[in-house]
Amino acid sequence: MKSRLQTLWDQVSPEGGPCPQPNPWGVRRRVDAALDKKRRAAHPWRALKLTALCAAALVLLTGAAAVTELVLAPPTYNVLSAFFQGDAAPWESLMNFQPVSVSDDNYTLTVTSTVADKSTLFYTFTIEAHSDEAWEALELQKRESFYDLFSFRSHGSISIGGEIDPELRTIYVSICTSRGWGSSAGIRLNLMEKGKWLSFSYRPVSDLKLDINAEGQGTGGWAWPELTGPVTLERLTLSPLTLEAEYTTEETNLFPVLYFLWEDGAVSDLEALRGRSGHGGGHGVNGVTKMTMSHSFPAVQDLSKLEAVVFEGMAYPLDKGEPYPVDVDALPLREVGP
Repeated sequence: MKSRLQTLWDQVSPEGGPCPQPNPWGVRRRVDAALDKKRRAAHPWRALKLTALCAAALVLLTGAAAVTELVLAPPTYNVLSAFFQGDAAPWESLMNFQPVSVSDDNYTLTVTSTVADKSTLFYTFTIEAHSDEAWEALELQKRESFYDLFSFRSHGSISIGGEIDPELRTIYVSICTSRGWGSSAGIRLNLMEKGKWLSFSYRPVSDLKLDINAEGQGTGGWAWPELTGPVTLERLTLSPLTLEAEYTTEETNLFPVLYFLWEDGAVSDLEALRGRSGHGGGHGVNGVTKMTMSHSFPAVQDLSKLEAVVFEGMAYPLDKGEPYPVDVDALPLREVGP
């Protein structure tokens, strides 16, 4: 049977889903921190304050839901702040920061923000320990193997980072992974009760596809700087978050050499616009390997200011107009995109 709060949430939330609830463990720790940072056991009268605070939060939440949809602020540690440089405020509309949680007696796991495009999913989550013993077990496992803390309902490469707040017994984690089919994913904290999975959905941002179908010179990049050879660039997919290139080559360590021509006449190379996360792969057909390369940008890109992508001396406009020759060596270099 639905609670009154869930019924109200269903009436005002167009996306539906579970109603956000006050987290009693998080409220308790923040009350402790606000009072005098002593352990709750040293102050039995805090239970009354905690009960009153939780009740007030529930009243406020119910009242807000009855009037209008809740307006949430993005968490300080979110996908844009974790993976992209610059001011994230203009791009908050790309994110979903409605929290989704799962708990047991020892931990609460909460996905706090997501953003995705055709190729890549970025998300952040928190792990809150409910006791000193649970926190010690979490820290021990993190020191031994951070990756082994988690199981994922996704495949492909994963880039992971995090921050720790011992005072709140909380770990903030960021994940970047190649996106699978559909628009949902799942994660499990392996220290939680068996079968406790946190599933969440996301909405990919729009992207732009350019059919190139041109042959040019490839390079081994920073890993194999002396390696060169031909590649055939078939298609590019651009979003504000990532670039994905589909190409064929006889050498799996070759990558297409790309430049980005901006409306102000400046040019950036791929190295300047390569973020800290990326993934790729390929499969062979008749001696030729069909490759896919995906890289996040170092900052969220305003594609309305990008004129064209340049490959082998030809500019391919984002408005899908006719390609035209361009000498990138004669253009001013922009070190980092906008």
